[in-house]
Amino acid sequence: MNNTELRQQLKQLVLQDPSIESPEVNALIQQDAEFKQFVSQVRQQQQQLEQALRITAPTELASELLQLANKSKAKTPWLINLAVAASLALVSILSVVVYTNYQHEDMASHVLAHVHEEANFVDSHLVQQPLTEVNTKLASFNISLQDWAEEIIYARFCTFKGVRSLHLAIRTDTGYATVFIVPKDSQLDLIANFSDTDYQGLSFAMAQANLVIVSREPADLNVLPQKLLANLRVSA
Repeated sequence: MNNTELRQQLKQLVLQDPSIESPEVNALIQQDAEFKQFVSQVRQQQQQLEQALRITAPTELASELLQLANKSKAKTPWLINLAVAASLALVSILSVVVYTNYQHEDMASHVLAHVHEEANFVDSHLVQQPLTEVNTKLASFNISLQDWAEEIIYARFCTFKGVRSLHLAIRTDTGYATVFIVPKDSQLDLIANFSDTDYQGLSFAMAQANLVIVSREPADLNVLPQKLLANLRVSA
């Protein structure tokens, strides 16, 4: 195995487990500045995903449960059991409310919200991405982009309903279009055509994942979907 093959293999291992601490990975981090930057970026994105998924219980609820526990020392056993049951029921109800409000029910709503929320961040991080690096990320979905000529200027993992997805930006004649690769198990309802006051989008169900393309310019949606569908291939 040559150095290029080893580097690609180790990158894939890092994508699968950002916290990996194997001797090979650690050694290459020390020797290769580009690989060190890649690992740092992946781990930073993983931390951002974990923070986004972390939901803290309301402090008022924690305080009330603590007071309840202290007061229960003077109560009879059946009252203690009743209080505990009521507390568990309250926690369950609050969990359902938080869970429901936290998520968008369909792919279109989630995509549009994500594009709006990340617009400024993406605009400030646009830089040409080597196709080999993009394909390393696409390998997580068992697909690759072959014979591709358009410039990819953004490629980072994001989260759709708790499922790691890939966020790409592809340069077009009018600026850039946003592309998402979303795993099949995201449990978001796929909507073929969608739009809001700023963006229009198209969704396509592929065998390995769902493909979603969004742009401010309708012209981008007339060309880019066909190019992507023609050049996204199942990885060997």
